Amino acid sequence: MATQDISAGMEIQGLKESLKIVNTVDKKLRLEIGRDIKRIGEKTVVAAIMELVPPGAPMSGMEHAKRTGWYNSKNKGIKVKTNTRGARKRNIVKGAQYETLAVITVQTTGAALAMMDMAGKRSSAGEGPKARPNFVPLLNQRLGRSPSRFMWAGGEKAIPDFQRELKPSIDRVIYRANQELMKVKL
Repeated sequence: MATQDISAGMEIQGLKESLKIVNTVDKKLRLEIGRDIKRIGEKTVVAAIMELVPPGAPMSGMEHAKRTGWYNSKNKGIKVKTNTRGARKRNIVKGAQYETLAVITVQTTGAALAMMDMAGKRSSAGEGPKARPNFVPLLNQRLGRSPSRFMWAGGEKAIPDFQRELKPSIDRVIYRANQELMKVKL
């Protein structure tokens, strides 16, 4: 006689799933939570990142307001976004599920800030016809940090404050989603 494995599973609803449920039931609450996340993120995470960003251009060649200029980039700043999108089908087929993890993202919108943040991350940065071999060492010397100079360093420092201030909003979303999931449909 053949043995049969019987297993039961329980899925715990997280923030992403709860936000999706709340969006179908109460769009105003979903928008309010989105604004809370953005407000708290700007108050904690973005503020911590901006503490690390120098007030002036780190290099003289960036002292302009064009696309890659320091003053243009700094004015655009850093954005906090919520994302409830799941992984793309083409990536799930390949086995990648990393896209399903980020619910709240913090990103820079300016070219100069992104360049200064991550310059030197790639190992072959000093190679090629357009390479500037002194760029990364000079940047490390002036800013005193290696890649990621602003975004990751500031973001990591602000995580405990962000989580603490966001907890009441997340609890409201999860409570509302659980209420909706508990309804018995006849």
